[in-house]
Amino acid sequence: MADFHQSSVISTLHRLGATNVERLETELEAYSKSFPVALVLPCLYSELERTALPGIVEQLRTATYLNEVVVSLGQASKDEFLHAQKFFSVLPQKVKL
Repeated sequence: MADFHQSSVISTLHRLGATNVERLETELEAYSKSFPVALVLPCLYSELERTALPGIVEQLRTATYLNEVVVSLGQASKDEFLHAQKFFSVLPQKVKL
């Protein structure tokens, strides 16, 4: 079960059964006061044009426990990169692209 072992400071939240989102967010909020929390968000440029990613970004805007969002953007041209920067600039967290 290597998928569930974390040997460093990078954690993965697994959905194992029923999830109490409110409780999880409360715990993350408390944890983030002592330890900054970052989210790694892998995406392709083409996802900026689809419906899912704008919805995800809208949810991230309200995530007060996140200090930073690291966007791992797949291969993109200079213009696509600049568009992605503008797209993610609505986030209140520090964003690294």
